[in-house]
Amino acid sequence: MDEYSRIVIENYCFSHDTPKSKFLNKMVKMSYTAKIPSDADMNRLSRYIEQENDEELLEALKDLDAFLCF
Repeated sequence: MDEYSRIVIENYCFSHDTPKSKFLNKMVKMSYTAKIPSDADMNRLSRYIEQENDEELLEALKDLDAFLCF
């Protein structure tokens, strides 16, 4: 996963205190440890990707999704 994508997502998480930011923070941590997310987590990430309006965050989420789907 591109380090820039991790930074974009982490910046979002640090500047927001929402269920979405907490979930994305968990997913980024999984990308560092190479843990395999559950199907429910991947479905939730897909929903966030579909709903995202911020282009930079959208690309970062797509990168995270691709990395975790390996």
